[in-house]
Amino acid sequence: MMVPARLPVAPRPFRDELLTSWTARVAARYGAEPFELMVFLAGQAGRYAGARQIDDVVPDMGLLRLWAKACRIDPERLRRRSLASRYPGRPQGWLLTETVPVCLACFDADVAAGRDAYLRVNWRLAEQVVCPEHRTMLLDRCPACRSGLRLSFRMLNGLLRPFCHKCNTVLTSGGGETEDPLNADFAANVLEIQRQISGIVIGGPGRLDRLEHAIRTLWAPLDRDGAARPVLALWYDEPGWNCPYEARAAVGRLAPLRHLSVRWRALTLVILHDLFGADLVPGAVVPEAALVLFRRAAPLPWLTDGRDPRNGKGKRAVEAGAERVHRLSKRPVHRLNGNFLDERGNFGRIHP
Repeated sequence: MMVPARLPVAPRPFRDELLTSWTARVAARYGAEPFELMVFLAGQAGRYAGARQIDDVVPDMGLLRLWAKACRIDPERLRRRSLASRYPGRPQGWLLTETVPVCLACFDADVAAGRDAYLRVNWRLAEQVVCPEHRTMLLDRCPACRSGLRLSFRMLNGLLRPFCHKCNTVLTSGGGETEDPLNADFAANVLEIQRQISGIVIGGPGRLDRLEHAIRTLWAPLDRDGAARPVLALWYDEPGWNCPYEARAAVGRLAPLRHLSVRWRALTLVILHDLFGADLVPGAVVPEAALVLFRRAAPLPWLTDGRDPRNGKGKRAVEAGAERVHRLSKRPVHRLNGNFLDERGNFGRIHP
């Protein structure tokens, strides 16, 4: 039996750091990516050979013990840093599972404090689109190459710094998008809405159920047969407004915020405030503008995350109507009216 490896140097996790951020920093100390070091550690332990990296939400305890032993850390200390342990009552739909947006000003603050840069836990919360500390929008695209943000940590002047994995640009807030006054004003306005949403998410099922219903309806397909355009298209002034490609994956999904970029999540919060005021959720009396939108939602069943009872292989069960929505979401747009090829541009002005 092979003895699990013990790493000679392993940085300790920060109090508000994501598990995947910590494993990335450990791997960077050896000039490796987290998966490469994971394969090495798993190879030493045998049974976890070829395993994927640790999950931030509900990590595999076997992998946690492997990392904990290699880095000489109590595995229970690592488990308490998972999102499931930090936010035990938070619905899974309010946790991001893919790209982690970042605050460049936080990275600069890490460097100024003489510590490694790292990813914060609250950046994986679906309603978090603005950094509360620096009042700037989070970024999910590289400010240099504009590709979807994928980080790698590398040593620079004795500290681990975040780099864009594609263009190798060091991520810093010096110049670029974060200095735009319009973006700063927008971030300041969204921050209060974000705080209110966070209070609703952790406040109990009553208002949260109404909030989730409102968000799902905004991102539901329109009532035209097979339409892949979301209901919130009617909120715009522009006739024939086309749902951008980056947002089409959210149309008709159970937890649409998880499938949206930072800008689209922020805009969803703004629309909720515009429709329902400070409460952000439908009340006993629904405003007329919201009623117009809600009446146009297609009566399609939502996608479910359950197992397919016919094969038992964990395949996502997708209704035929929802399948058509997602097929249409990838179809070309007519060059004259901006709509999908089999749709008419009949949108009217809804919001004031």
